Amino acid sequence: MTHCHHGHFDVQPSPGRSTDSLAIMIIRSKMYLDTLFTMSLLAIPTFAFDCQFTSSSIKYDLIPLGALRTASKDTPTQPTTSKAQASMSLCSELEWQDGIADEDQCPEHTIVCLTLVNHKESADPKERVTAVVPIWKTDTSNDRIWTEPLGRNGQDGVRISVQGNDYSGTSQHLNLTLLCDDSATDPNPTFISYSGGYLSLEWATPDACPRSGDTYDDGGEDSGGISLWTLIKTLFWLLIIGLIIYFAVGIFYNHQQYSAKGWDLLPHRDFWRSAPDILRDLFSHLFANVRGGGGGSRGGYNS
Repeated sequence: MTHCHHGHFDVQPSPGRSTDSLAIMIIRSKMYLDTLFTMSLLAIPTFAFDCQFTSSSIKYDLIPLGALRTASKDTPTQPTTSKAQASMSLCSELEWQDGIADEDQCPEHTIVCLTLVNHKESADPKERVTAVVPIWKTDTSNDRIWTEPLGRNGQDGVRISVQGNDYSGTSQHLNLTLLCDDSATDPNPTFISYSGGYLSLEWATPDACPRSGDTYDDGGEDSGGISLWTLIKTLFWLLIIGLIIYFAVGIFYNHQQYSAKGWDLLPHRDFWRSAPDILRDLFSHLFANVRGGGGGSRGGYNS
């Protein structure tokens, strides 16, 4: 509506137009929050096995074994030869391999992967990948990973057992036996067997010996998987996601229920407005207690 006052015009905004603008703003805000939420989910890192761990109060450091390692075994299956090859990156995840077709690559976020290959001399090509099986993935929970010292005080090495996910209806398992041998030089493990979803590898290496003199923080007793730092980072990202969901749902609810706008859209608006004052009072109170406690201790002794 337009009104004329003393030679100039005042344009009054239409209530309908204001409501439409607010609705557009809310929709855009919700889309933005949804995008942030999705990005936060994608940004949550997946964590591989912690190669520094304690098992039965015995410390091990397998970081030197963390590079790409392979082990294979050929089995005659006339008129072909079947080859099973295990790829392992113990302290991280397997990387994309050059020269291998995309469909033959190990899945992302995999620590141990098994590739089954069929070889026939008269065929073209001679080798054909028949299965790519992720045995151990980085998101395997800690309660599905077991470490067991071997021998007295772990002097013979350590065994790592993993219960993986299903593949084609068969549960996958890993039995990795690391033997403590100061004279061993083999850079790769030995392929023992793969049958019924159970993969067995064995590796004699000096790095499987206990590290009794190490002082690293292993995150607690019998830690065979996720470290304390990993837990802290995971909790941080869960907190961020929780806040995003809280604000998104609160803003949407306040708009739909009360037609709120501006600051009124924030859930628990009064709390967030007073939060800086609350924090300031809290830190002032703590600081005063610290200073008061220090002063009391200095004046508590009278000769």
